[in-house]
Amino acid sequence: MNQTERRRVIEQEVIKCSRCGTCRSICPVFLAENNENTTARSKNRMMEAVLEGDVELTPGVQERFEKCLLCKACKAHCGSGVATDKLIMEGRAAAVAHNGLSPAKKMAFTGLRYRKLFDLGLRTGALFQNLIFKKLPDGRGCVPRILLPGAGLNQRRIMPNMTTNPLRSRLPKFIKAKTPVSKGRVLFFTGCMLNYMYPEPGEAVVSILTRNGWDVVIPEEQCCCGTPAFTSGDVETGRFLAEQNIKAISAEKHDHIVTACASCGAALKHEYKHILDNSSLLSTWQEISTKVLDISQFVLKYCDLSKLGKLPFKVTYHDPCHLVRGMNVSSEPREILKSIPGLKFVEMKDANRCCGAGGSFSAVYYELSRKINDKKLDNVEDTGMDYLVTGCSSCRMHITDGLTQRNSSVKVLHTAEVINMAYDAASRKEGKAC
Repeated sequence: MNQTERRRVIEQEVIKCSRCGTCRSICPVFLAENNENTTARSKNRMMEAVLEGDVELTPGVQERFEKCLLCKACKAHCGSGVATDKLIMEGRAAAVAHNGLSPAKKMAFTGLRYRKLFDLGLRTGALFQNLIFKKLPDGRGCVPRILLPGAGLNQRRIMPNMTTNPLRSRLPKFIKAKTPVSKGRVLFFTGCMLNYMYPEPGEAVVSILTRNGWDVVIPEEQCCCGTPAFTSGDVETGRFLAEQNIKAISAEKHDHIVTACASCGAALKHEYKHILDNSSLLSTWQEISTKVLDISQFVLKYCDLSKLGKLPFKVTYHDPCHLVRGMNVSSEPREILKSIPGLKFVEMKDANRCCGAGGSFSAVYYELSRKINDKKLDNVEDTGMDYLVTGCSSCRMHITDGLTQRNSSVKVLHTAEVINMAYDAASRKEGKAC
């Protein structure tokens, strides 16, 4: 698609907006700030004004486009079917082309292009993290010792500890099924958060797959899915990372592709279409995208739920935006949780409303993201459950931050961790029986 065609598509999308205001009732940012400038209809009108040449892409206009979680709620509820999320990303891309990226994002996204250097940097950072971060006594994370505004970190924000032994270092490239006969091969796209921050859910994914008879391959050349870059307007870096991943995935023999990160899954399944439209790898991606499944989808479709053991847990579930609206995954994790013997599941109010994380949004607009998150935390605690389960590491990090600051006893687990715990419970019972 050339620039003229792209402009025509944007114009056709913009004029769909009837300015009805439905977006006001569901936009997390508007509900927190009560500022019309933050609504989808306002951003659509701003895009229209930019296209018509009535408004310049000033830093102030750029911030208008940036002040959005890309939660896709406006798109899901829009009677006119306006793809506001895509319009906002187009606006961000145009603004970045005109004004450039912030120094912090420019440095971060440049680093993402060099996979080995990025890996070395995070490994080194993990070794020396105690110099910058102070671990909490309860082990639920750490807080910065000094103010780091360039990285979006104040001295209140609670972060997970970076692992000194990343997931892809813990596991071999190829892991055989634990059953006598293999059902096939699953390619596991780990993403960054599971690799460097939360390796335990990643290990749980591999355990679930292999104990259910699937061989697992983890491509060594995979890199960041690119979501942080292309959603920030750095389309060039986003395209580069997407192409690297397409090459890495297509080089490995596989029957299915499993993700355990909502953003990675949505990128591989849908979002790459918009940044690879002029790429020679578009047709390869189209074939790959048909194989992408979230771990909850895969478990429900290809794993034996009758072998789940008893868990004395009381849980509720939070829908990550990129999972429920990005991949249309909602019923699957709930069905699995409800099938675990002994586990009590209670639905929370507004389970599919954004938690306020939004990737880098919570770094740039931390206080606003906390205000949005407070509503989610109220709903979590109102259930009286012991655990919140979710399928997104970014949501997990942001919600854990809020719960810990409230001194809440509620713990956050990844869906894959709970599933694997249930399989472990059954294995222990079988061992005792023998």
